[in-house]
Amino acid sequence: MRQQRWGKLKAIALVLVTYVFAKFQGGFSSWFLFYSSLVFLLYEIVAYVLMFTKLEVERELDRNRLQDGEDVIVTIRLRRRIWFPLGWNMIMEPLPARLAGVYEPHRQLIFPWFKREVEFRYVIPNVPRGYYHLDECVVSGGDFFGFFERRKVYSISQEFLVYPKYKELTHWALGDGSFSGTVHVSHRRSDDVAAVRGVRDYHRGDRLSQIHWRASARGTGLKTKEFEHQAMNQAVFFLDVEKASYQGKPVHLFETAVKLAASLIAYANRNQYHYGLVYKQTDRISIPPGLSHAHFLRVFDQLARVAPEGQELFARIVGREALEQPQGVTLIIITPHVEKTLISRLVTLAQKGRRVQLFLMQNESTISHEQKQALQLLGANKVTCTSIHMDDQEWKRIGGA
Repeated sequence: MRQQRWGKLKAIALVLVTYVFAKFQGGFSSWFLFYSSLVFLLYEIVAYVLMFTKLEVERELDRNRLQDGEDVIVTIRLRRRIWFPLGWNMIMEPLPARLAGVYEPHRQLIFPWFKREVEFRYVIPNVPRGYYHLDECVVSGGDFFGFFERRKVYSISQEFLVYPKYKELTHWALGDGSFSGTVHVSHRRSDDVAAVRGVRDYHRGDRLSQIHWRASARGTGLKTKEFEHQAMNQAVFFLDVEKASYQGKPVHLFETAVKLAASLIAYANRNQYHYGLVYKQTDRISIPPGLSHAHFLRVFDQLARVAPEGQELFARIVGREALEQPQGVTLIIITPHVEKTLISRLVTLAQKGRRVQLFLMQNESTISHEQKQALQLLGANKVTCTSIHMDDQEWKRIGGA
């Protein structure tokens, strides 16, 4: 601000000096200098007033969905309706908070001259998993002689998601017949005779096409066909995002847990298994099992946003949310910490006939004695347990890549 104020005074002082000089000196040259300084002052005034008048700034991303480690290409476009060389512009793009300490904000100096539209691109390389929001674009401008400088902030709200990178698993233990559960299907074919296993009394709401007319004609009341339950592969992933579970552990341990969940979900999607996702960070996220491209993007959107910032006990979330899942759904638990409350909840679920598989994330190559005893106790109660180390070799125990 001080440079800008003194610059204006210098421009005015220049006009006054040339005027005084022309008054006392006289002659063509003196007055020529004075009128030249007036033209210069007029340019400064026009450039100062019109620097951001009719100036439009646009930002464009090459895509708003990408994978961990990929680059984002950002295009900045300046449009001006005035066809006049006002001066120079400096564009600065502040980075999101997660990237502010990794990369420097991009700065670009341009001289529009007589161009009404100026465009340039820059790259944000190797973006890690997460949710990113780009908002402000800071544009500075000044005259060619350096007498003034102005600054304006344009709010251009844009966001993009970086999905976790996942491995292409070739097989998964729960991907065979043991993964199949018996669940009720809302729509059945009423003309499928082979699927009818018996009859029952008519209940209000049963469709007419399901009424067994031959059995009803015997005079014992209306009877409804009862169908065989159809087997369908379904799994719900419980991701531990409790802050206390990751304290004192490497940051990339949580990233490995998200990567594991993404790899298993991608395997389930590829093999036509229905899958869901449950976690509670600040808000409760509960996506019921489904199978479609839109469902896949919905689940991965949440995996891109998730962070280990939950406050509620993970065992309490598992115990509460598992009751909301229908029978026959396999419960996939991904956590770096197994404690007594969680063990009790998982054993109770297994004793009630629920299929439970636990993935224990480890940052050490060897598992502790307490954790080993916990896994043995869970295994004795029909809970499938697998310890996963951050080393890539451990992934072969699941299904390889």
